[in-house]
Amino acid sequence: MLACAPALSACSAAPTAEKGPGFMEPPLYPNETPELRRLINKYADAYEVPRPLIHRLAIRESTHNPKARNGPYYGLLQILPATARSMGHKGSASDLLDAETNLKYGVKYLRGAWLLSDGDMSTAIHWYARGYYYEAKKRGMLVETGLRKG
Repeated sequence: MLACAPALSACSAAPTAEKGPGFMEPPLYPNETPELRRLINKYADAYEVPRPLIHRLAIRESTHNPKARNGPYYGLLQILPATARSMGHKGSASDLLDAETNLKYGVKYLRGAWLLSDGDMSTAIHWYARGYYYEAKKRGMLVETGLRKG
């Protein structure tokens, strides 16, 4: 059994310098590409949202498919164009089918849900899917969540 350990360790993900020694980046999810992983990490870090939360949402909403469409929802994180506009998007709805554009505005919106979730990923996904304006208003967090300019 122990003789297999070196062979198995060679198959694991490579450590990343950003997280320090011992940190292992998880393997790519089905449909995820290295470029998509880089973009997810970029926006997770930029908006201070846990990377696993973004992956969980992307799997739930589109199975990591940036070109996904479902009714009025667009792209990787299945964001409504109106929601993206509320986060600063000035382009067309079809621009949200670009992974980077979708992540820029989707993760910005997810950040507000994360702040309201008190650190619970399931609650953050609930707020993302349901909308959180009234909860943010009730808690006095409209500016902090990005729903109102400061």
